[in-house]
Amino acid sequence: MAEGAGAARMDSLRRNLWTFGPLVAALFLELAVFEMIGRSQDNPGFTSFNTMMMVLNQSAIFGVMAVGMTFVIITGGIDLSVGSLMAFGGVLSATVVRHGQSPAWVWILLGWCAALGVGMCAGSATGLLVTRLRIPPFIATLALMSSLRGLGNLLTDGKPISPLPPEYTWLGRGQLFGELPVSVVLFMLVLAAGFVLLNHTRFGRYTRAIGGNEESARLSGVPVMRVKWLVYTLCGALAVMAGLMLTSRLGSGDPKIGLGDELSVIAAVVVGGTSLSGGRGSIAGTFVGLLVVSVLNSGLNWIGVETFGQQVTLGLVILAAVLLDRVKGE
Repeated sequence: MAEGAGAARMDSLRRNLWTFGPLVAALFLELAVFEMIGRSQDNPGFTSFNTMMMVLNQSAIFGVMAVGMTFVIITGGIDLSVGSLMAFGGVLSATVVRHGQSPAWVWILLGWCAALGVGMCAGSATGLLVTRLRIPPFIATLALMSSLRGLGNLLTDGKPISPLPPEYTWLGRGQLFGELPVSVVLFMLVLAAGFVLLNHTRFGRYTRAIGGNEESARLSGVPVMRVKWLVYTLCGALAVMAGLMLTSRLGSGDPKIGLGDELSVIAAVVVGGTSLSGGRGSIAGTFVGLLVVSVLNSGLNWIGVETFGQQVTLGLVILAAVLLDRVKGE
């Protein structure tokens, strides 16, 4: 018994090292390279506490969406609508607040609740399209992406909604204990909740089972349709939460935010070791993958690489992550 338990622990340790070792090594390599290049350009301090906190603050919005995307991809699906849903949720919230009266906090809370409700409804609709109507997730979420982007522009006539009350910016700009951004705290709470949900609940076990082999999961008694529906509902709600954070940070509801952000979110999840074929992935891996992508983008900015060069680099990183996933699968 003891020998069997020891062998299982060693096997688990090897799997974790194989999963997280390259990610952590890549993260430290990025930090070292950008710090060295920055020093050579008389621009040291990339690895300072303030810079790292700035990177974490900037990545918090993508991180919240990445938690929901992790669940979706583990089931073998994909959600391309998160960027548009983020923008629409922010616009809806700003519209409610802009037309409200005093006290401002009441209308801000109403706007947040309305937006989160719409996010859950949109995710629920996607789940129904995928499970009941058997529409491929790529097509269902692509249609939703286009529709939500159009609705957001129709609602605002294509213009940002501003100004908004100063209280509205607390979620995106506020700080706790003087130095800790509210958005980072919220991201950490979502991350912890996602970790517990995936690793210590029946819902998490069902999610992995569906991604591993959907038919076997169904024959084993897993409520496949309900779990997948809940997964897309969760992803929609978290996309809107990220939109509220970004809208609060900007101080306006802009229907044009989130364009292409689904790529960065999917990149963070895939780089973090979640398999696009489903069945394998972790919240911890997504967090480290998010840091790898965020540090890469921030570091390229730090050393003066233009946006187009960053896009090329991100594409190569995604390709490398997919190739590594193929190697792991074999």
